[in-house]
Amino acid sequence: MPTVSARSPLHAGLGRAVRELREQQRLSQQDLAERAGLHVTYLSGVEHGKRNPTWAVILDIAAALEVPPSKLVKLAERQAN
Repeated sequence: MPTVSARSPLHAGLGRAVRELREQQRLSQQDLAERAGLHVTYLSGVEHGKRNPTWAVILDIAAALEVPPSKLVKLAERQAN
């Protein structure tokens, strides 16, 4: 399996998935960041595909969005394609 670097299509897909779910819930980046226990600039970096979040951070974001992590990952995969 190839190495996935920051700014890869998968990172961009995750960012688009987070943003899509956040906007569906009418949350600001600040609101979601607070819910997930993240700094807003870090969350912005995730949404722009510039950050390489750990699995723990992905779980925190999914919990803050009140979706199963599997839903977030599936949406990220679709967004990357």
